[in-house]
Amino acid sequence: MTVSSKGTCRIDFVSIGKQVDVPPGATLLEGAQQGGLIMVSACGGLGKCGQCRVTVLKGRVSALTESESAILSQTSIDAGERLACVTRVQEDIKVDISSDALISGPRLQLGGDAPYMKPAPLVTAHQIQMQAPTLQDSRSDLLRVKEALTDVAGQSPSSADLAVIRQLSPLARENQWHLTAYLRNNELVGLAPPESSPLGVAIDLGTTKIAASLLDLSGGKELAVSGALNPQIAYGEDLISRLSHARQNPENGQTLAMLVRETIDRLIGDLITRTKTDRDRIADLCIVGNTAMTHLLLGLPVAQLTVSPYVAATSDAMDIRARDLNLTVAPGANVHFLPGIGGFVGADHVAMILASRLHRGDRLAVGIDIGTNTEIVLFHPEHRMLTAASCASGPAFEGGHIRNGMRAASGAIMSVKFTEKGLSLSTIDHADPVGICGSGIIDALAELHRWKVINPSGRLDKDNPRVRTRDKGPEILLAAADQSGRGREIVLTQNDINEVQLAKGAIKAGLETLLAATGTSIEAVREVVVAGAFGSLLDLKSVLAIGMFPHFPNASYRQVGNAAIEGAKMALISKNARRDAWNIAVHSTHLELSTYPEFNRLYALAMQFPNLDKNAATVWK
Repeated sequence: MTVSSKGTCRIDFVSIGKQVDVPPGATLLEGAQQGGLIMVSACGGLGKCGQCRVTVLKGRVSALTESESAILSQTSIDAGERLACVTRVQEDIKVDISSDALISGPRLQLGGDAPYMKPAPLVTAHQIQMQAPTLQDSRSDLLRVKEALTDVAGQSPSSADLAVIRQLSPLARENQWHLTAYLRNNELVGLAPPESSPLGVAIDLGTTKIAASLLDLSGGKELAVSGALNPQIAYGEDLISRLSHARQNPENGQTLAMLVRETIDRLIGDLITRTKTDRDRIADLCIVGNTAMTHLLLGLPVAQLTVSPYVAATSDAMDIRARDLNLTVAPGANVHFLPGIGGFVGADHVAMILASRLHRGDRLAVGIDIGTNTEIVLFHPEHRMLTAASCASGPAFEGGHIRNGMRAASGAIMSVKFTEKGLSLSTIDHADPVGICGSGIIDALAELHRWKVINPSGRLDKDNPRVRTRDKGPEILLAAADQSGRGREIVLTQNDINEVQLAKGAIKAGLETLLAATGTSIEAVREVVVAGAFGSLLDLKSVLAIGMFPHFPNASYRQVGNAAIEGAKMALISKNARRDAWNIAVHSTHLELSTYPEFNRLYALAMQFPNLDKNAATVWK
């Protein structure tokens, strides 16, 4: 065994140009994380998803595990391919990581559709001109600010944040005693050079993606947007994996919190750079996320979220100092968190309802926010009540647990159409295909079903000429190795189909359970609102063809994009929107789907594909 004099083994990630020293026995995934390389790991490092594939080029590692033998083909194993999460280092080694195993280059939808909201921010800006001190007038600098604010704003702040006082004296003298003062209610929360309007940042903290928007608080204008993948993905794509990791020991929870806080602060820096402004002008923030994401961000206890009845530490709206989350903005700036509804239905769903105006409609409506965790809500206009539920649809729509699945990045197959002559693919950026993303998977299944290549149970017809059988079972070839951007075949396997069945079944069963539990008929639903970054990319014809939603015969459909970030923006610039969010939460009832006796039966049925009508195509040649 080759171990350095320091008792460590060196991992050389040759394709990245990074070297990391780790203790003997550390996994390749741990080494990558130590080196700042965020690898795809949908299962949270349990050796189940097969996404963290690497090729060991040189050096000795631990023996092949049973999970690797089940996931990797013999050809891949012979080529040195391993799963980073279960492969342990025994000596200095050289490793190659393929680009599709690293989290990078995603297409992030950063916005959606939202109504105009008249600005009514909590933070207001006031231009103040003070008299410079003299030997005859030695009043404190803060007293001068208070007196100037009394003159221009009609009020003297009752308090001033200590960090604001620290910046006051030098800033006042640099600007000849002419400043912009930021007041939040009756507190002095920031100071800036003259004529500096206050800025705010709205953030949608998603399980997979983080979106951020910089706005002028006074006028409500959006100045810049930015986004990134949630770095916690390295510890599991689903909520339960991350919560389980956090509850193992306090250090794990601190790591998950730190990762997200650092990413948010980097996004703020990106927004500042794009607009050539200053962090001290950011005087207010609003963050929305599901219950698990906000708990992990804030370092709240999560053990109770992982067991029935899945209780949050708090679902209340909160205001927290930005600096307590290690965010570098105006010294007294607060972060506002919208209220949640219950269970895993959190502030992001409240924000979606706020932005889509579901709570203000005059028709019985259903809202579906599709993601790794899908939230659904039913609005009854007669009672102005909302009933919400959450279902774990899993990471399949983001490419997780799919053999050649990936997120919506360059080269991802996003659309699939079958014809009598074969199939037609569309990829993001028209690049050579390197994998298939969620919308492409849904399209492919809809086409397979339409052409009866799969039966209602989702089983591939092995007698169909387009279905081939390999060592891992039947599969459909989407792109040959010489057509692929990564030099290997892209396929859709029977296991991939089963994964999507689980995801689409969870959503449909959740909808049907919500309707049944509230005594609502399918015919009564007049509108279906589809939200979420993934939901906005879907072809609704394909969604309905595979039976992801029940058939709503009298409903119109509306896709609203990432409505959660739009709701966060509304709450950022308007205290009236925050009051609306509070009313939404107060007038909402949470339904825990697992308590409904029929849920498991509905779930089993929902995994089936709808029966084709007698005029549908019967042959795919």
